[in-house]
Amino acid sequence: MTINNKLKDKMKIILIYMKRKVLLYWILRFCLISIILVIGIIAYIILFPTIIDISSNDIPNYLVKTSADEYTLLGKSSCSIAEINDEKRLINVQKVVSNKQLDNFKQNISLGGEWMPTNCISQHHTAIIVCYRNRTEQLQTFLYHMHSFLQKQNLHYQIYVIEQTFNAEFNRGKLFNVGYREVTMRSFAGCFIFHDVDLIPENINNIYGCSSCPRHMSTSINVFNYKLPYYTIFGGAIAMTMQQFHDINGFSNMFYGWGGEDDDMFNRVYHSGYRICRYPPYISRYTMLTHDKETPNENRMKYLRNGPKRFKTDGVNSVTYNLIKYEQLPLYTRILVNI
Repeated sequence: MTINNKLKDKMKIILIYMKRKVLLYWILRFCLISIILVIGIIAYIILFPTIIDISSNDIPNYLVKTSADEYTLLGKSSCSIAEINDEKRLINVQKVVSNKQLDNFKQNISLGGEWMPTNCISQHHTAIIVCYRNRTEQLQTFLYHMHSFLQKQNLHYQIYVIEQTFNAEFNRGKLFNVGYREVTMRSFAGCFIFHDVDLIPENINNIYGCSSCPRHMSTSINVFNYKLPYYTIFGGAIAMTMQQFHDINGFSNMFYGWGGEDDDMFNRVYHSGYRICRYPPYISRYTMLTHDKETPNENRMKYLRNGPKRFKTDGVNSVTYNLIKYEQLPLYTRILVNI
């Protein structure tokens, strides 16, 4: 009897121990799942709402009118804000363009690279601002494709090429600030697209107008297998209204050399209370023209970390430069600057 009682007592102890161990396991598992859920919710609240994915059907609802009121005096009806057709075929990008091919556009484009539809009044007045230095062939390809592309969208547009001299390292962000300053002094454009010269859009539904939120246009690029390299990327080609660009104080002027200014721009947009929007990947497709890699900016990570301290003082409101030449050429306006 004594032995049986001892065995029963041991069994009870073992059962109690096992129950406690199982209970501890489930408690730990519950805590781990709870922590993961909390982290996920926090990440969603902090990060995901900063990106709005716009469906093709909703594109017209997000686009905003940026043309000046004086164009309504022409007595014509307004063009549609956008005509989206999911059946449109992708554009075949011709990477080598001759001078003769470019000459064909000069007949119907105003001096300085400006064009507007004749049958209706466009609701978009867009300035395409391109930063540039020493890439003649790419510029020819860009102009050839973009003029044809933009005219199919019934836009009132003008192409501005901001060219930097060789006195300093290339500064993409600063050139965009210069372009914005120069354009706003001479044009009524209300939409600004800051564009790399080596990117060519493939889908005609990628409307080159502005939206109610700053838009990342080049989300799907061929060299990245038409996928985002990382979720918060905000470079290549972006569209902003005058008010949006003013509110975020434009680009930083600090990033000489390659890299950093586009990530800093994402931070500026986020800290200014805006949400970034994107079209579907099959609409935001681009071909990148091949070129040599630029020298990375060794200080880019430091400038990124310290960026929030400079958002209000380092930007379009503080950009300095020397304007060397402003000339209206047959297919674009050339703005040569020393920065």
